[in-house]
Amino acid sequence: MKQKLTWLVLGISLLANLFFGVKFFETRETNTANVARVVDGDTFDTALNVRIKLWGIDTPEYPKGCLSKRAKDRLEELVLAKKVRLEEQGKDNFGRTLAKVWQDDLLINKVLITEGLASVNKGDDELELAENEAIAAKRGIWSSECTAEQAGCVIKGNFHQGTKDRIYHLPECYNYKQININPNEGDRWFCSEAEAEAAGFSKSKDCPGMK
Repeated sequence: MKQKLTWLVLGISLLANLFFGVKFFETRETNTANVARVVDGDTFDTALNVRIKLWGIDTPEYPKGCLSKRAKDRLEELVLAKKVRLEEQGKDNFGRTLAKVWQDDLLINKVLITEGLASVNKGDDELELAENEAIAAKRGIWSSECTAEQAGCVIKGNFHQGTKDRIYHLPECYNYKQININPNEGDRWFCSEAEAEAAGFSKSKDCPGMK
């Protein structure tokens, strides 16, 4: 009787291990997650508190990078409070899980690249093709909104969130290098003083000849 009981316990244990083992591998294959919080344009947390970094891409550094807020808002539109499918690609130096992220039939990594809200940081033909198209079309970070300085429009238009003042700064102004331009906060690049003044910006008192 004791021997039969021992075999019965072993049998139940084996069946339980097989059952939970199958369930585990089913979960690994499906690899889905519910998105609980978006951290920035390319990072989010799952409902199980796992931090996911979109593999192969980088969005502008949040919150000061050009269009960084727009990238974060877009990621929220695409995945927040939704179930996504993850194709894990390992972990980065910060311990975040790197993944290709799908929401239904959309590859989120590719969407952000296509819309010009991210750049490619890994060799991937699909992502690189999407990036080349975004660059050619001058979308998002590849547009004059973020590259105006390189195009020769070097006047910095700074919108002060507190006082609501709009001040523009020429390269020869004393504090020019200290002024950061963030289009997310109402800052702008201008090609001429006339353009800046037409937009309601006034010349900085830190410029030569100003009192």
